[in-house]
Amino acid sequence: MASSSNSAPSLGLQTLSLSSSFEKYRYLTTTGNHPSIDPDSASRAILNDYALVPKPRAKQFLMENEQQAKLEVLRDIVRGSNRQESGLDFVDTDLMLSEEVEEAGPPGYQRRVDSLYGVPEILSQLWLSDSDKLSQAAEALADGARDYDWREPYGESGVLDFFLTLIKSQGTTSSSILQSLRLLGNSCADVDRNRERIVASNSTLAIMRQLQNPSLVHVAIPVLYNVCVDYEPAQRQATSNGLAHQLIDLISSQTLTEDDQRNLTGYICRLLELSLALPSGIDASPENAPEVLLQLASDPRTKFEDFLDISGLVVTYLTDIRFQQRLVAHRTVELVLSILLNSYGRPLSSEDALKGSGLYASAIQDPESESEKSLSKIRNALIQVLSDISALPEFKVAYPLDNPLVGSLHYWLSASQRQLRICSCIMLGNLARSDDVCWTMVHEFGMHHPLIKILEESESTDVVHAAASFLKNLALMPGNKDVLGECGLVELTSRYSTVDAVPQLQYSGASLLRHVISGSFANIKRLLAPLSDDPDSPAHLRTYLSILLALCDRTDQAAIKMEVARSVTAVSRALNSSTGPASQEERDELLDRFYDLHPNVAWPLGMMVNQTTWPVVKSEGWFAFALMAKTAKGCEAINSLLTDPEVLKPLVELITGQKFREWEHPRSASRELEEDELENASFGAQSEDAKRREQEMRKFDRENALVLISKILENALIRLHIQKAERISPFRKQLFEDLLVGSNVDYLSLEQIKAAATEANHSDYMRPRPTIESEQSEQIYED
Repeated sequence: MASSSNSAPSLGLQTLSLSSSFEKYRYLTTTGNHPSIDPDSASRAILNDYALVPKPRAKQFLMENEQQAKLEVLRDIVRGSNRQESGLDFVDTDLMLSEEVEEAGPPGYQRRVDSLYGVPEILSQLWLSDSDKLSQAAEALADGARDYDWREPYGESGVLDFFLTLIKSQGTTSSSILQSLRLLGNSCADVDRNRERIVASNSTLAIMRQLQNPSLVHVAIPVLYNVCVDYEPAQRQATSNGLAHQLIDLISSQTLTEDDQRNLTGYICRLLELSLALPSGIDASPENAPEVLLQLASDPRTKFEDFLDISGLVVTYLTDIRFQQRLVAHRTVELVLSILLNSYGRPLSSEDALKGSGLYASAIQDPESESEKSLSKIRNALIQVLSDISALPEFKVAYPLDNPLVGSLHYWLSASQRQLRICSCIMLGNLARSDDVCWTMVHEFGMHHPLIKILEESESTDVVHAAASFLKNLALMPGNKDVLGECGLVELTSRYSTVDAVPQLQYSGASLLRHVISGSFANIKRLLAPLSDDPDSPAHLRTYLSILLALCDRTDQAAIKMEVARSVTAVSRALNSSTGPASQEERDELLDRFYDLHPNVAWPLGMMVNQTTWPVVKSEGWFAFALMAKTAKGCEAINSLLTDPEVLKPLVELITGQKFREWEHPRSASRELEEDELENASFGAQSEDAKRREQEMRKFDRENALVLISKILENALIRLHIQKAERISPFRKQLFEDLLVGSNVDYLSLEQIKAAATEANHSDYMRPRPTIESEQSEQIYED
């Protein structure tokens, strides 16, 4: 019968060898003084409680010649040549039985079972006679189990049960245990019925006990793999018996020979993977597992394939916060950085191990090769883990800015390897969460210089995005904004607005620009500077803000539109502020440029107030509208925007609290927006504090909306007196007046709101009307 899936190894006399085409691929640790990792004691407790079974007393001892005869019988059975003594014909058994019809089992199965029924008795006699032939008999039977057709008959005939008893018994010699393990491993390869027998007798514990014997470990590990692979009951039992503790203990004890380590690491990794795949796998793992595996990955003897497997295990362990926190507490995060770095090759020296620029003895492989693709996948997973670790509150305490690890990450910002730069940007960016840290990073360490260089030179979208995210954190510190602007960041980020083929770069540039200009008059001045100093050039009448507004006009990405709109809000806030280093004359001059050179500057704000995804952004929009309405030019810009029904509609709804829907008769149904509907539309399930915060935001938004229409009406009245021409449609004017004084607006329908927005201005003169006194304050509310 042909063998089934060959996923489980067949155990020969010698230890198994894992072939590798990367025999000479070596990795170094980052430093020579890693913290010592104590072997785990939990697994020893389990095994020490495991008591061996006393050996039965012999009723009759076999003489030497009888022992040899019994051994030959067993050998002949396995070879299928002892037809006379056994009374059975085993020569060409399959061929002879191919014409017969058996009730069950593959061809020859029952004959094999029958031939083995006397074997357990022979083995028992050799064992009780303390015969040295027992190990030879076990060897012959283990060799026979390499043939798939004999494996299940071993279990059915009781041969397997005998050897399970043997390895659990006192006084069994190492040679007999060795061959017993080989037989168990071979018999269980792809045979679930034999695996079931091992699990039923809880014999995984007896096999695991052999891991403590250096002379047997090279066989015990493949046996455990054969028992567990593709058979979950065995995996569960071994895991509950402390398999992960035993394997990690074995690695950390450093008792494996160099050959054993090279040959067995692959099996150890696969066993740990099987354990981790179980629901209880992570909880059943020793706390020092990541550190032990990280040191193994950094060992120069570790093969390439094993390096990948170990790194994958490390990633799995470090997705659990328990292991992340332990790594930080023990100051061993450097070990993760070490294997990330070593994935590119061997460092020239341990002193240079963490420096990422030109320090590698081996060249980077072909990026299209399978090995490099595998490494790239592992690196991305390690970077994600390091991102999670560096975001922990404990990380900034364990690794202050003067820590060597932070210095190493600073070096990596200039590394030629793409993923090292991404990793350093993410980890340092996670550290940049306070003003003190951000100030030090810029003013003392100058970390912004390599980041700006990345934006100038890198062609990798991922690297640029990571660098921009780090710079955004640095730009949150007010004392850093002008420094970043002096380095040309305003002009540089505007360049990304033209990269239409890569929206992610456009978003990164727009978002970073907003952070840099917010609260910085100097950078806003740079934003409003002409693209050309030549007065005769058309670019002289365009600014860097013009580029940003053009991006907003042509992109279909909502996130990019919102970043541009928030940048407009930041400019309006700064130019309408009465505080700051700029004089009022300078602010007025820039305010004129803001409106004169950008006639569509208010349009992005309409997108802010007409969206429901980001309530805070919507509030920013109403606040910006109220600020802009303080000036006549601002009112003109907003009034042109209110010709869009999609902007006028949310303004009316905000002030009235009513909801206007398509095809709804003005009196056919209540237009009150129910409280729960508002919550579902904007905030989802909320706590009491969140609801109170929402109500406050609505109140501030409504106040700012009233200031807006009040200023528009005031500006329209001034224009009427000066220019003798109405600058606002009569219907819209009447609507605003009613909204301002709180008159009943039940006459409104959605169609009328649209008409108020789109109605053409009347050219006929209108009589001046008295100024409307409103109880509403014109104070602008900023949430």
